[in-house]
Amino acid sequence: MKPWIIMVQVCCTLALVGCAPKNRSYEKTVTTSQHAYPNSSLSRTANRLGDPHDGRSGVKLISDGEQALASRLLMAASAEHTIDAQYYLLHNDPTGHLFAASLLRAADRGVRVRLLLDDMDTSGYDAMTAALDFHENIEIRLFNPFWRDQSLLLAGLTDFKRINRRMHNKSMTVDNVFTIVGGRNIGAEYFLARKEMNYADLDILAAGPVVNEVSQNFDAYWNSEFAVPARAVVGEPEDISLSDARKRLDELVEEAKQTQYGAALRRSAKENFSDGALSLDWVPARLYSDPPSKAAGLDDSGEILASQLLGYFESAKHEVNIVSAYFVPRNKGVKWLTELESRGVEVKVVTNSLASNDVAPVYAHYAKKRRALLRGGVELFELRPDVYQAQHHGINWAQSRSGLHTKAFTVDNRYLFVGSFNWDPRSVHINTEMGILIDSPELTTHTLSVLAEALPTYTYSVTLEDAGQLVWRTHNEDGSVLEYDAEPTGSAWEHIVAGFLGILPIGSQL
Repeated sequence: MKPWIIMVQVCCTLALVGCAPKNRSYEKTVTTSQHAYPNSSLSRTANRLGDPHDGRSGVKLISDGEQALASRLLMAASAEHTIDAQYYLLHNDPTGHLFAASLLRAADRGVRVRLLLDDMDTSGYDAMTAALDFHENIEIRLFNPFWRDQSLLLAGLTDFKRINRRMHNKSMTVDNVFTIVGGRNIGAEYFLARKEMNYADLDILAAGPVVNEVSQNFDAYWNSEFAVPARAVVGEPEDISLSDARKRLDELVEEAKQTQYGAALRRSAKENFSDGALSLDWVPARLYSDPPSKAAGLDDSGEILASQLLGYFESAKHEVNIVSAYFVPRNKGVKWLTELESRGVEVKVVTNSLASNDVAPVYAHYAKKRRALLRGGVELFELRPDVYQAQHHGINWAQSRSGLHTKAFTVDNRYLFVGSFNWDPRSVHINTEMGILIDSPELTTHTLSVLAEALPTYTYSVTLEDAGQLVWRTHNEDGSVLEYDAEPTGSAWEHIVAGFLGILPIGSQL
């Protein structure tokens, strides 16, 4: 090797060493969830809704986006003691403003608010974070933060192993009585609030013993080494004060209330959560979650969520249904799913099409395995990007493109899982995930009937013909069948990009 090349390598190495991650020091107190107060408003509500106090939890599936946001805002408005919220993304948009304002108003009433955010997308509102964190009843922590004194590029070069691991969990728990767990982040597209694109998603609203499990899990993340006090990351409030933040959020909330979407939220709250409108199914339910230590990249494969759930599939006898926004099975996944088919278990997968998928590399690496899955007997369904246009759902989405964001599965018409877990390497090995598994033949069967009704018109059924040709079929609203011998969604350029991305060796990171 030439001397000048060696010198360049040495200089680069020294530069990177000099920019290596620093040892950070900060103070952090350990806090834990409080026991539910039996006389609180929400405890009385749970009792009115039929809490049998026999170990079963009350659950309600929430698929409608407006109802999903209304439920969170109403829970915050009803809080008397504590709010614990844990999210991967909280967008700086009207839905994020409504959510943040609901937490601030609860804190002003004396409610203790703990907000744990993954730091993937928070730097754009550091000033607001610092101001809210200054409230005596609000504490914000950032999971696996990007330190603000270091550029993202430099962090990627020197600290990639750490920052590549994100907290993808999503939960909100109030007074340790009610919780919402599922696939939604806090952002307009998750609550049917965007004109351009909206996600089909699913949450579980729950009461009863499973809430304690969610609270204990939140405590484990909150007190872990990876949850850093926001003030240690973003600094003291300087650009805006707490009173400035309160005034600004009040203005933004008033603006949101005056929109059609604001009216839709009020209508949804009245229709779904007024006296007598809300009901729960009381069933056995259990929380499953990755341990926070997964963020360290340690060899804890026996404890990760995927391993915890494996037994349900190993005991499957008849049918497995998987709904996964991001589905990247890889070779091992293809083998595993087709082995289920070979022992008589029918496997059905619902995922995104090219045009409904918002992460092109994910679609590209799923598409590579499509033929192998079909040859193994797996049924594949891809979401039509015009679902919301066909439904005219909500108030202004006749032109909205649809995307699938749901993460759920069923096993043998008995078990139903809803959470943040995608069937991809990132959810299995890299990010932390969580979800609630319900043991209820009645609720699972009902969910499957809704899915079966939706598939013909909301998805393309992908099949492999005898000659090796892939065919996409869907139904019009009048029942007529449309058939395509080439992928029916996406532009020519998107197909070219997907083809290129599919050859890149990045599947393990998707």
